[in-house]
Amino acid sequence: MRYILGFFLLFYSVSAWAQTLQIADKAQFEVEVAKTPEQLQRGLMFVKKLPENRGMLFDLRAYPKASMWMKNTYVPLDMLFVDCNFNVVDIYPNAKPQSLDKISSAKDFCYVVEILGGSAQKYNFLVGDKLFLNPSM
Repeated sequence: MRYILGFFLLFYSVSAWAQTLQIADKAQFEVEVAKTPEQLQRGLMFVKKLPENRGMLFDLRAYPKASMWMKNTYVPLDMLFVDCNFNVVDIYPNAKPQSLDKISSAKDFCYVVEILGGSAQKYNFLVGDKLFLNPSM
């Protein structure tokens, strides 16, 4: 039984990071896409360690002007606010773990990408950078 559970967890961890997100020509991340209300609500809560090349893409097209927070999130995150054409419109760097402050953008956005805090500065992500998702949505 232990082996079956181990196989399931290994399979899940590989399949959960199934989409590749390229940000301009600067960096590539494996992202899980959050679409359902449950996935959107949970996000990266309870994640204790986030590898540098991993993240989450929140599909918020059905929720205009949504806001994010860091409740039950244990690692600092950079948040990239992305429009419906996959262009970065705003960047919120190093969101504080466990904070209940609402995080949003004054600009219109359809998606939010969460990656390890400090990554936006490390890779010099800028407003206007284009994102490419494979497979595309």
